[in-house]
Amino acid sequence: MILTYIKRFLRRPSVILAEIAAIAVAGALGASLPEQHVFQSIWFAVVTLFTAASLSVVVHEQFRRVFSQWRQQPVLAQFQSAPFKTEFERPATTAMPQTKIWSERRFGLAGSLVFHTGLLLLIVAGACRALFATEAMADLIEGETLAPTAEWTAQWPGALAKPLRLAEPITLEAVNGRRYADGNLRELRATFSAGEIAVNHQLQFGGSRLYLAQEFGPAALLEWNSSQRVATLMTGNGRGDYSGESTGPDGLKIFLHSHSERPANLEIRIMRGEGLLAASTLGVGESIALPGGASLALRGTPMWARLHASHDSALWLAYFGMILTMLGATMIFMLIKLDGCLVVTPLGERERVFIALKPQRFAPLFQERFEALVREQRDLGLRRQSAAATALSDEQAVNKLERNFDAAEKRGRASLAPAVQDAAVVRTAVWLLLAGSLAFTSGCDRVSPAQAKQLVERYNQVVSEAYRRGDVRLIDPVVGPNEGKKITGLIGVRLDLGITLDSQLQSLEVTGFEQAKASLTVRTKERWSYRDLKIGTGAQVGESSQDAYEMTYSFTNVNKLWLVDEIKFAAPPQVGRTNMPWVADRAALHGSITTEAKP
Repeated sequence: MILTYIKRFLRRPSVILAEIAAIAVAGALGASLPEQHVFQSIWFAVVTLFTAASLSVVVHEQFRRVFSQWRQQPVLAQFQSAPFKTEFERPATTAMPQTKIWSERRFGLAGSLVFHTGLLLLIVAGACRALFATEAMADLIEGETLAPTAEWTAQWPGALAKPLRLAEPITLEAVNGRRYADGNLRELRATFSAGEIAVNHQLQFGGSRLYLAQEFGPAALLEWNSSQRVATLMTGNGRGDYSGESTGPDGLKIFLHSHSERPANLEIRIMRGEGLLAASTLGVGESIALPGGASLALRGTPMWARLHASHDSALWLAYFGMILTMLGATMIFMLIKLDGCLVVTPLGERERVFIALKPQRFAPLFQERFEALVREQRDLGLRRQSAAATALSDEQAVNKLERNFDAAEKRGRASLAPAVQDAAVVRTAVWLLLAGSLAFTSGCDRVSPAQAKQLVERYNQVVSEAYRRGDVRLIDPVVGPNEGKKITGLIGVRLDLGITLDSQLQSLEVTGFEQAKASLTVRTKERWSYRDLKIGTGAQVGESSQDAYEMTYSFTNVNKLWLVDEIKFAAPPQVGRTNMPWVADRAALHGSITTEAKP
């Protein structure tokens, strides 16, 4: 009784839909947030175990159904409900009644069983992965060795799994990467002591699989005050440049920049708090002296690469389940069981013929097959009638054949009408489904109000940091050429004056936005605070300001990225400070309104 209740519960449509939704959410999270490692979580293991239980019930029921249907032979009464059937008379071809019933492609009965068995194996493999598999990641610099007992940079073991350990040490010997002109990765190979690995390839190492991520670049080996050593990994921005951040003594921040993958020198900016302390270009072996007696030296720029490792003993089960799933889907669509029936009943000099075809599914696909079978049986009677008419005159024989043929054709068309109507209904449903799909996908690229606000916030965050560091290269990911020229000029003027701008966004409200095919306009109300800082000391220069703006941002879509092409004031700005040696930053930047310095 309890077992029956459990089976009914697992077979409920609401339970199955909930399981499918949970797995879909897990797949989406696993693809968009790989650092979360959803597939090693407890909740994913619970979902897969519930789903495996439901699939086990389904597979068991389908096995019993296939076993029963395989042994069952079709009988004449079953063809009364066949989608294709017709009955007509023709000249007698035999003196004895004939009944022929046959079945084709019986293996098609097992298509759904094979498909769901493959799904079951995939789900079981997912549950094993969540419980017993381990994922690990480590960033290695050329010449660095990862010991068997060493801790990886990060590990994500399953609920019942042990931490991943290599069978023997492995050393990164060399990294070789190339990019296309647009910055996309073209090739990446890393040579290890155990062999070479390329992107999209793996290396079997003991019971684990090693493979490369697409992250790689130069590493900066820094030395503070001839004693403290730090290795900073630099990452690419997709345009051939690499940058990185590090920290030093007394809370100093170091920003590194390179124009190549194997640089001979690096651009270095050192900041204390929000103030720029020093900016210089260092070659390997060179150093820079800082105020207060500190020094920073660049000791090397080797390459680094990110190594991933995976230990999953149920991987073969997942592969086998995938093979069965694809095989089952192929059987469902390609191997369709078809039952046929042909009954001939003598009526003296004539006979009645009954023809029926009963496909297991996709009945409209067999309409032509049925029509060909009907024509074949009609022609058999007409040939018999033609032979019997040789004793008659040519004109009598021809008239008789034409009358019999017309009568038989009318009866056949009347019997075929329901089947043709069914085919028309199916075709109409398919076209409606395609039209609905196109209507659904046509609106998938629209920008929502929340996304519009995120675009403006990201632009302001990046540009504010560029002003703070005095580094115009930071604005490349968010601005187009027109707006970039204006910001480049303003940052250059401030550096010539020996100051940087510290700006803080206090509030932001999107009041409206409009989107065209490749353009986006966003209107906002904003409140900002500004202060100028002296390069080298970080001391404030002049008075601070509290400003309010109504802005219009014009975005353009470039290579599927929204870039700011132009910014304008929607109303005169409200500027807090009254005494400054240059025009207000936003007024100068957007050119529509300027604010002169007051005495």
